[in-house]
Amino acid sequence: MITDIIFKKQQSITSYTIEELEKMYMEGRVELRETNKLQVRQIRRYILDNAHEERIYFPPIVAYKKDGKLFIIDGTQRIRAFIQLYELIFKGIKSDNHQEVKNATRLMEMMKDTQIAIQIFEGLSEKEANQMYVDFNTKGKKVALSKRIAFDSRNEINKITNMVLHNNTMLRVAGVETEKRAVIRPANKKFISLSQLRQIISIFLTGKIMNGHEDKNMELSLQIDEYLELIHIWFNELFDLYPADTIGDYEESMLASFPLLLATVMYALTGVEELPYQERKSLIVSRMRGLNGVDWSRTNPIWMNFEGSKRGAYKYFYLDSNKKNIDRMTEWLKQEGR
Repeated sequence: MITDIIFKKQQSITSYTIEELEKMYMEGRVELRETNKLQVRQIRRYILDNAHEERIYFPPIVAYKKDGKLFIIDGTQRIRAFIQLYELIFKGIKSDNHQEVKNATRLMEMMKDTQIAIQIFEGLSEKEANQMYVDFNTKGKKVALSKRIAFDSRNEINKITNMVLHNNTMLRVAGVETEKRAVIRPANKKFISLSQLRQIISIFLTGKIMNGHEDKNMELSLQIDEYLELIHIWFNELFDLYPADTIGDYEESMLASFPLLLATVMYALTGVEELPYQERKSLIVSRMRGLNGVDWSRTNPIWMNFEGSKRGAYKYFYLDSNKKNIDRMTEWLKQEGR
């Protein structure tokens, strides 16, 4: 927990002028995290809109210090906005327009006098810093799922999702959407979104479809490397059923429909959670290979037997994602796999 780190590590509060922070960054003495361009623009606009009345308020930046260098935990977007403002100021000072020079000079004076508080931790490991980053960004505001999966070491599903995302070559060929929360068909031809991948992996760990609030306290029956192996095997078998490079193309593949994909996962994993690793592995392979004769094309009329609706300009049929429909598709796959 963040409180454990905060109370056990040496920390101090100091302040720097914006000018000092900009100089430290340019000298490589400050390292930032990934930039969110929209947030940076909003912060920059906030500063410009309120600079005239000098009513600008920011919470302390949080960083950890190592070898004389500051690694920012919370505050990257603020520092990036300050740096961009300095670039605008220097451009304004060189302008031929008298008013622009005047405005830039005034803003420069304000930024020279403005100080920003920084809470500095020492003795943090990179793992602890990443954990603090997640916690700071989930208390009252959302951090991107990709960051939670990459950095949140407390959650087994996140850890395994991150490993699968980086190590499964065929899955990367199929495509994982990491920027958008949803995959909109048929325009987006990436196979699954990051949240969908996480949901698939949660089924491997729990044996059921779970929501995001249910996976915090799980008891795992296998080692993490064994789960990883099972997940890789399942994806390999899936891509034997349909080529990875086109499986996310809804013009062709019904496996691009996430409800059907969930049913395929449930079909492969139903009843295996109590089995030892080797038996679980053999049964998953056997079940997936039993689906070799299924026509997975979008034009197969069998899909009309399940709940769904025709939508969009091309009136493609989209399967409903309710549990009853997924259960029906799972039972149908069991019949096909015999």
